[in-house]
Amino acid sequence: MQPRCMHQPWRNKILKIMVLLHSADGLAWQSPPKGTSLKTLSEAEEQGFILIRGEFQKRQFCLTKLGSDYVERDKRRLEARRL
Repeated sequence: MQPRCMHQPWRNKILKIMVLLHSADGLAWQSPPKGTSLKTLSEAEEQGFILIRGEFQKRQFCLTKLGSDYVERDKRRLEARRL
């Protein structure tokens, strides 16, 4: 008997936010990675991970202190898993 796959939409949301956060190059204002939706940007901003400025194609984001700390903690966690 195979295990049943449970649909977990919250998991996709978290993965998209993590991809966005890990794509950041420092704390400066920058363009989001290609294919990042406005919904993902808004969700990350609502959670306090990023700040957003600009409109439509000129939208930019930067990590907040919370976002930067979260990315650093996650990078350390991923590195520890590899060891």
